[in-house]
Amino acid sequence: MMRAFLYDAEGEDCETKLGDRLPQLSPQQLLWIDVEGRDAKNLRRIGEMLRFDPRVASELGSSRWSSTLKNYGEYFHLDVPTIDQEENKDKKLETPKALRLDFLVSEQWLVTVHQKDVPFLTEFREQDRGETLIGNLSPASLVASLLDWHLSGYLAAIERLENFVDLLDVRMLAGRSIQTSLLDQVVGGRRYVSSLRRTLAPQRSVFYGLSRPDFLLVAESNAAEHFKSLEHRFERALDTVEHGRDLVQGSFDLFTTRVAETTNVLIRRLTFLSLLLGTIGAVAGIFGMNFQTPYTSTGVVGFWLVIIALGILLITAIAVGRFRKWV
Repeated sequence: MMRAFLYDAEGEDCETKLGDRLPQLSPQQLLWIDVEGRDAKNLRRIGEMLRFDPRVASELGSSRWSSTLKNYGEYFHLDVPTIDQEENKDKKLETPKALRLDFLVSEQWLVTVHQKDVPFLTEFREQDRGETLIGNLSPASLVASLLDWHLSGYLAAIERLENFVDLLDVRMLAGRSIQTSLLDQVVGGRRYVSSLRRTLAPQRSVFYGLSRPDFLLVAESNAAEHFKSLEHRFERALDTVEHGRDLVQGSFDLFTTRVAETTNVLIRRLTFLSLLLGTIGAVAGIFGMNFQTPYTSTGVVGFWLVIIALGILLITAIAVGRFRKWV
């Protein structure tokens, strides 16, 4: 599916139909072509209309992301892996999948290509309820705005991870003993944040490249300052992902601490039980010695007196142990 949006700062913003040729655009107009799906026919049609290098059409047809920035003089091409937000609708924390998003940018037009719907692109278009001045922006400035929304997706993913870790930590602290099944959730959180970092970190070359002074198409437009700010926002997003990894590591440390605490409680209870059984064994051993005493001649009565005394001893010891939290 291919859609075209014409932003006119002096007229009406509208969705328009594309012909075989690129329409004449004034300095106050900006054309955004959004392509969903990597159909070779649509990409070839756009290539013929915009007259870009045939190698670009071949690169746009690939769904594997590489986080590269290429300058063709009159336009530039970049691709970034954005988060497939449909994977995050379930309450369960699942490893996010990366979805390749391509930008092809010139002085008058912008082309975005993606395999399936990218929610933040739709949200960007639907945020304006009236006429806008987006037409006064250069396509490079519009790309800077879209990349900012792109980074916001990673920040939202880390916020979701933080909520997950908070709930996980509460579950670890709530019970008297730790559930070993919680370790699987810790592993899931670690896998989640590792996936985010693997997709975000390689984009450094794109965000740094756009802010370089030798990138003339950007440096000579009004987008230069925007991309410098975007570089700092990228660093912040990367630091936030690193912080998310520290959060998961903290949960793992808490898990190991609770496991050690549970083990200590178990050992303390076994020690207490061994002490009680040892006491009973000692008493039984004393009365089993081969010495004649008046008490050993009491028969059944003496036997039950010993049993009752041992029972009282056990009950008293258990009560004291519970009071002092030994068991």
